[in-house]
Amino acid sequence: MNKVEISDADKVFIEQRDVLLQEVNELVASILNGLNDLNISLESSISVGKEFEKVSTLWKTFYDGMETLDDENNEETEK
Repeated sequence: MNKVEISDADKVFIEQRDVLLQEVNELVASILNGLNDLNISLESSISVGKEFEKVSTLWKTFYDGMETLDDENNEETEK
């Protein structure tokens, strides 16, 4: 069986390629972790926003009612 000899330049290339591929894998894993953290943060923000939706609706109803009363008082005053 014939063995293929690899030159020193090819060995250096293969070693550098392996190092670069390892760095790329680590960076991709880091980016993925960052995106997961961002996703969790966004989900938390959305959850907090939804909790205030009921309070916001309640205040809107209150202000709409106050505006209606103010409009009715203005109409009575004009008569």
